[in-house]
Amino acid sequence: MSLFDECIEALGEDVDILLERDRELLLRDFERSFPFTEWGRIQWNKVLKHVEVNTFDEIVSFINQNINEYNNVIYVIWDEEILPIIQADLNKVFDVIDDVTAVSFDTWIFSPSTGYVIEIFHDGEVRVGLK
Repeated sequence: MSLFDECIEALGEDVDILLERDRELLLRDFERSFPFTEWGRIQWNKVLKHVEVNTFDEIVSFINQNINEYNNVIYVIWDEEILPIIQADLNKVFDVIDDVTAVSFDTWIFSPSTGYVIEIFHDGEVRVGLK
C-alpha cells in the first residue's frame, strides 16, 4: 500500500479525490491566490496576513481571529505533481496529520472558499495565511 493509499484510508469515508479537470481548476485558483517562489514555497513576505505556528490550536486561533465564518472543507495539495488533490474535513486532516504529511515532502491545506492556506514545509516550518 502506498503512503497516499494509507492517507486516504486514515482519513476515512468523507474524502473525495478530485478528477483531473477539477484538480487543474483548483491548482489554478491556488496559484492565483498565493505568490510562489521558484522552488515551490509560498512567498510569505508577500502575504499580508500570515503567521508561523507550532500547534494546530495556533492554526485554529489564527483562522478564528481573522475569519468570521469559515468552512471546514479543505483541499490537500502535495508538492508532487503526479499526486491527486483530495477534499476532506479540516479537523479530520488534523487528526491524522502524520499520514497526510507522509505522502510527500511539502503539503498545503487550502480553503478556496475562505481564502486561507496552511503550508507544511518539509523542514518542519508551518505557516498559515490569508489571500
